[in-house]
Amino acid sequence: MSSFSSLKSAIFDKEERKLHYQAHIRGLNAYDRHKKFLNDYVKYYGKERPSNTKLPIKTDQDTLKEGYRFIRTEEDDLDPSWEQRLVKRYYDKLFKEYCIADMSKYKSGKIGLRWRTEKEVISGKGQFICGNKHCEEKTGLASFEVNFSYFEAGENKQALVKLVVCERCAEKLHFKRNRERKLMESQQREDSKKNRKTRIDEELDDEDKSIARSRTKSEHGDKETSKRRRKRSSDGDTTDEEADGSRGGKKKGKRALAVGADHDDNETFDEFLEGMFP
Repeated sequence: MSSFSSLKSAIFDKEERKLHYQAHIRGLNAYDRHKKFLNDYVKYYGKERPSNTKLPIKTDQDTLKEGYRFIRTEEDDLDPSWEQRLVKRYYDKLFKEYCIADMSKYKSGKIGLRWRTEKEVISGKGQFICGNKHCEEKTGLASFEVNFSYFEAGENKQALVKLVVCERCAEKLHFKRNRERKLMESQQREDSKKNRKTRIDEELDDEDKSIARSRTKSEHGDKETSKRRRKRSSDGDTTDEEADGSRGGKKKGKRALAVGADHDDNETFDEFLEGMFP
């Protein structure tokens, strides 16, 4: 059995540690005290979780990022949770007439839009100053009604919003559309060239085919004519032209013979007369 002195010292030590712990706890703020309680609980009662594990802490900014909607609907307003109430309170403080654009990725066709804050409305940003986030141009401004397509809360949404930008930022705003139009025009020119070339080639091919057909017909006709002539010559038949030619040749031959015969008769008659009258 323990003595009275040892029991007394144990009680005093316990009370001293309790007072020291309470004094240390009182010196902490609410957040540090909360972390200490969690760490002590994990340290003395936890089995598998290490004592230096940091638990996730959800701030108001995280809540706004999760629950914010570019355009809120009636269903969003019906949610009574404190997160949605916080998001709606922030949403009501925005000025939803003109937008502020982030054009840092305009070459890839990605442009971010958001509503203006009170500070931006007072300074004239987005209405009297270019609505591009990184531009402060005040001259040559033009207002555009943009069909903003965006992905939010697992859905594809669209909204018509107003945006005031300068000439240089307007080119960035329509960069993707202008590039697509130029590509389409160049593609159409290439297609028209190809179609024209194909049509010319087809016409040339048709002409070559017609010439080849005419040559084939003439050659075939010549071959048939030569065949008929050879056949008729072998059979003893002649054509009208050949017959006329042969008749003309025969007549000429007869005329020549007749002329030769007359010449011979005259010479014989002269000799006869010389014999009769010496």
